[in-house]
Amino acid sequence: MSTTSLLDEEIINSMKELGNGDEEFSNRLLIVQLMSVYLDNLQERIKELTLAMQNSDAAIIERSAHTLKSSSRLIGLVSLSEDCQLLEDIGFSKKLDGAQDIFNRIDSTCKKVPEVLKNKIKELEAS
Repeated sequence: MSTTSLLDEEIINSMKELGNGDEEFSNRLLIVQLMSVYLDNLQERIKELTLAMQNSDAAIIERSAHTLKSSSRLIGLVSLSEDCQLLEDIGFSKKLDGAQDIFNRIDSTCKKVPEVLKNKIKELEAS
């Protein structure tokens, strides 16, 4: 998956519409702030999920994957959100078969996310 396809532009455009036609407001305040907060919290989310995987703690895997899923979908990281949903479901089932492969995909994607989001923030701030 290329880094440019990580972000769903339809979701980004929907957030612009939330500014009630005030593109300045929506670009700078809503989208950029959400992406910045996401970036600020991403390392902590991955650290928590990594530890839960190491400890085979299904409850924390479920909770951490849920949190990352929701925030990822909100800012347009749909494929990451879908993988988090799979991991959340596995955590909920308490049977961790297949969890490592999904976690590895999430971890790999999360390593690409900061650059993608920083570039998108620059693009939005320049428009």
